[in-house]
Amino acid sequence: MTTDTSAHLSRARRRGPAAAAAIVLSAALLVAMPGATSAAPQEPSLLDGWVESGRYTLATGVTYTRYTERVKTEGRIAKRELNVVVADPALGATRLESTVGGAAAKAETVGAQLAAVKPERPLAGINGSFFKGEPPHGDSIQFLGTAVRDGQVNGTGCLNGNQAVVLQHGLPYVSKLRATVTLQVLDASGAVVTERLLDDVNRDPGRGVGCQRGADDVRKDLAYNPSNPNDLTAVFLDGDEIVAFNDSYNLATPPKNRDTHAEVTTDDAPGYEVTVDSAGAVTLPKDGSGQWVAGRGGKNVATGGFVLQAVGTDSEQWLRTNLTDGRTLKLKNEVADLEFPDHHIALDESVDIVSGMAHRLLDDGVTATQARTCSRLFDKGGARVTRSDADEPVAGDHCRDSRTALGTDDKGRTVMATITGRRDVLNAQNEIVNPTSTSDVAGVDGAFMYEFADILKLPELGVFDAINLDGGGSTTLYTLDKRQTGMTDIAQQPDGSYLRVERPVADAVYLTRGGYAMPGGTLP
Repeated sequence: MTTDTSAHLSRARRRGPAAAAAIVLSAALLVAMPGATSAAPQEPSLLDGWVESGRYTLATGVTYTRYTERVKTEGRIAKRELNVVVADPALGATRLESTVGGAAAKAETVGAQLAAVKPERPLAGINGSFFKGEPPHGDSIQFLGTAVRDGQVNGTGCLNGNQAVVLQHGLPYVSKLRATVTLQVLDASGAVVTERLLDDVNRDPGRGVGCQRGADDVRKDLAYNPSNPNDLTAVFLDGDEIVAFNDSYNLATPPKNRDTHAEVTTDDAPGYEVTVDSAGAVTLPKDGSGQWVAGRGGKNVATGGFVLQAVGTDSEQWLRTNLTDGRTLKLKNEVADLEFPDHHIALDESVDIVSGMAHRLLDDGVTATQARTCSRLFDKGGARVTRSDADEPVAGDHCRDSRTALGTDDKGRTVMATITGRRDVLNAQNEIVNPTSTSDVAGVDGAFMYEFADILKLPELGVFDAINLDGGGSTTLYTLDKRQTGMTDIAQQPDGSYLRVERPVADAVYLTRGGYAMPGGTLP
């Protein structure tokens, strides 16, 4: 008996995550049946270039494996490490979920986010969505793509969609998604009187980052600030917006003019701020005489409620016209699958979505990107260089951007993987050797995205579909309470010194016990 697992998986992707879970696992069980044969030609092996340097079982059906390069590549500082967690639903019951830690508006380390998961610490976890830190306002961040936690949208994503991964039914489903949040106005009977598509959630009205969010957004390039290389280089402006802050935000709402760049004035207006409780009851910003009072910022969102901020003539007038006595408000969260429009993703508490922005690594077993995007590009001599994606490849160029991937292999198993440099650099006293500047990349390494994809699809790993999650200084992988990746970020301290740190990130993806195991035996 023979079976074409690739064909099963290809059909599965085009029928959505629930069908994918059933079809992928059926294909995997067929592969495991006695008498199954394979006519596949001899393939390159992961073990040609990598050696297994550690393996252990985290739980029934969940394994962790570390691989180390056999030979250091010319120009690199040390041998790279590949960390892989595989969860087999045919062997044990596991759940695949995401967490934003204490607040969707605040970055926290993967370690801190996983430690807060209850009732027990997850078996394994990785960093998740792409994000950007906001201008000074606590430590708030903005999701750069579609992000959902327990069915609630925390970032709508790009106008034309972005690569993202749905976490549901215990398996990751990768597609191009776009979230929307609609504000519904209800009368006393609960009927919808009118509704309006909101511009976004959980970020300043007037300007977004990362990509165009709405049709009226205009890109504005900002002057490069050499004293702050991590500062924004572009924003997307719209001076007439309504944005909602849901109860996942968990910080006081932002004031006007939070973006202090001189070129950005669309968030300077005082605007209006409306608070809504868990029942949809509205508190309007009126004075004693019943007049609307301009101003925003400093409001805390009630559990189950939300806060609206509006700037611009049209948005402010829409609120004044439609939010009248006796009416209540409701948010309708939706996500569209732009690759397969007939596939409906019903948002409920079982659904999380993590953003990968522009790049998928593998699509039905095929490397899905050839982009040479790299923030830490070096030539074969180890000197740092700058080239654009359009430049012709130069022999010996290598990328030291660490990478994080999440996907499914050809046996229906969930795979988490990272590629990084060596672990924390230690001195003779077993102390971490700290850098001398933010450009000191000793110990930091990784790969081009297409290189990482080509490694993941080698037969020992067999990854079939995978998304590229946030990488570089964000790349982190934990098993239980142990960080398996070296610290890939550098932070300057108040005294002027530098430390290697685990970067705070927007969210984390984790595997934990629970859910439903699939019937079957050990897969090959």
